[in-house]
Amino acid sequence: MAFSKKDFPMELRVLLAFALSALVLMLWMPVQQRFFPPPAPARQAATQARPSAPASSPGTDGGAKAPAQAPKKAAGKRAPLAAAVKQASEESETALENDLYRVVFSNRGAVVKSWTLKGYKDAHGRALELVNRGPDAQLGYPFLIWVDDEELRNKLANALFRVQAGGSQAPAKVVFEYSDRTLAARKEFRFEHNSYVAQVFSEVSNAGAPVPHQLAWRGGFGDQTVADAYQTATVVTATAAGIERHEYKNIKADTKYSGPFLYAGVEDLFFAVVFMPPAETPGPGTVAAAAAFRSEYQPEGAQSPIGLIGVGAGGQASNGLRVFVGPKAMDVLSHVYPEPGAAERARQGQPVLSLADLLDFGWFSFIAKPLLLALKWIHARVVSNYGWAIVIITIVINLLLFPLKLKSMKSALKMQQLAPQIKAVQEKYKKFKFNDPKKQDQNKEIMDLYKRHGVNPVGGCFPMLLQIPFLYAFYKVLAISIEMRHAPWFGWIRDLSSKDPYYILPIVMTLTMFLLQKMTPQTATDPAQQKMFMFMPLIFGFMFMNVSSGLVLYWLVGNLVGMAQQWYINRAGLGAAPPRKPALAAK
Repeated sequence: MAFSKKDFPMELRVLLAFALSALVLMLWMPVQQRFFPPPAPARQAATQARPSAPASSPGTDGGAKAPAQAPKKAAGKRAPLAAAVKQASEESETALENDLYRVVFSNRGAVVKSWTLKGYKDAHGRALELVNRGPDAQLGYPFLIWVDDEELRNKLANALFRVQAGGSQAPAKVVFEYSDRTLAARKEFRFEHNSYVAQVFSEVSNAGAPVPHQLAWRGGFGDQTVADAYQTATVVTATAAGIERHEYKNIKADTKYSGPFLYAGVEDLFFAVVFMPPAETPGPGTVAAAAAFRSEYQPEGAQSPIGLIGVGAGGQASNGLRVFVGPKAMDVLSHVYPEPGAAERARQGQPVLSLADLLDFGWFSFIAKPLLLALKWIHARVVSNYGWAIVIITIVINLLLFPLKLKSMKSALKMQQLAPQIKAVQEKYKKFKFNDPKKQDQNKEIMDLYKRHGVNPVGGCFPMLLQIPFLYAFYKVLAISIEMRHAPWFGWIRDLSSKDPYYILPIVMTLTMFLLQKMTPQTATDPAQQKMFMFMPLIFGFMFMNVSSGLVLYWLVGNLVGMAQQWYINRAGLGAAPPRKPALAAK
């Protein structure tokens, strides 16, 4: 049967509409609970509270679990709001300092635009700036939030964070917060009085989902007023097995390193920034992941770009880290402990790991470390000039080695006395070619000659060989010890860690080597060997042209002491044949 409009007047239609609406309202609640359950109130509260979590939450497991449920809640028609909008209206800078450094933050990206060390100067006499501002303007300033998603990374880098600063003098903290109702980020820095170690916490979520990220220091690091400073930078990652250093030439592209790490950072010769786990943590107490960044930057007016490396550390959605930014001084690094709880164990006298391992003294570290301690002791107790301290310790070393030198000199003088006999043997076998079996007889006769007279043919080379470990140890001490940086000696030598700008010390060193060679008895009978020895001072002179002036000073003083010792040996006739026996034979 068909129904017409007359069968359903307007009043009936309205009544029917109300009845159907009431039926829908009555049935909707059980249907919704059965098929469309609402999100749990506790989870909603946890999700909303996450961007403004207290500073203690980063690094804990509980803070990362609530947002993980966000995708399920967002399965409806639209994603839930991350939080209330938290943004700044304009870009601003915030400065904070302690006795050791001054830090300037920008709220655009919540990054560091300047980190200057008050106790150290650059080549122009200004407080040392560790932030390489030129490339950082392109690559991103330190403590940039680094995520894999480039679009999200750029959004965070340009976001204007809201800033809350608890004062400009340490102890203090500065908190950065950002939220656009979908993307939320929080970053907090804490600084202590008279400490190179700060604390940094970071937290990122997107649409309620936690976002793993790292904090990056990309655009180079260290004293940029030094020539070719970028060539001395390395990325370091440390595990229980030891330290790995990643140089620019070995970093082919941006590289991720899976942890865990005891610490990770970037260093130059004298300074370092190192990310470590928080001092107290319920977790494993390690840095979850690290990254090495490789970039190219062409300074204004330069003909070719330079290669820069940087480091990233973190790897979790909520990162809690300690960061050391300061000098690679042994007395400073030895009191910075990357392992959580190590400070208390150190107070109890237990052995603990420190950042002192960043000072790589090389193969002869067992000589280099005592040398550095001796230099510092002389500088503190005897003369407050590291150049004169090098002079003093060089004299002491040569005096201690003098008995060995005297013994080798006696061997050299005996070799000189045997020179005519050795030459006669060589003339005897001169007609034979070098591959003739008869040549073996020549060597046998010479060795028998040495044996009969108790001569060690390599005894005269022993002092030179003994100096090699000390030379290498001095090289490492002067190359990486921050005490030598900008340390003056005398006149034109204003930096013992750099080369002589006028090459005066290398030239004088070469001349003293020639004089010492002339004073020393020659044991070589072969003319070719004699010519080679004559060229040795010149070869050493070229080798020492571009090394640190402190190392040249060490070798020069060693030559002068050697000349004085050789003069004494020659004057006293030490090592020569006893004069009494020839006198008795004459009678």
